[in-house]
Amino acid sequence: MAKQDPAYRIDPIEPGDVARRFNALVDQLEPVLPPADAAELRELVAAGDLPAAFARLDAITNDGTVAVDTATLVEFVLLGQAIRAG
Repeated sequence: MAKQDPAYRIDPIEPGDVARRFNALVDQLEPVLPPADAAELRELVAAGDLPAAFARLDAITNDGTVAVDTATLVEFVLLGQAIRAG
């Protein structure tokens, strides 16, 4: 008999929740980010420039390896989708 893995529901992020969830993601990544990068991301979010904040975080992760768990990676992808859709 085949093993059945648990199923998880992945809902899109509502537009009004993007900034809060982006800041929460920065909180999770802060231990592995240079302090100046984390501060820059927070400033962009506070200014309401979520596309620039996401582009900056994407560039940071493209420039180096950041080890994260699956849930953090999914959150990153969902935030990107929500920001692009917004």
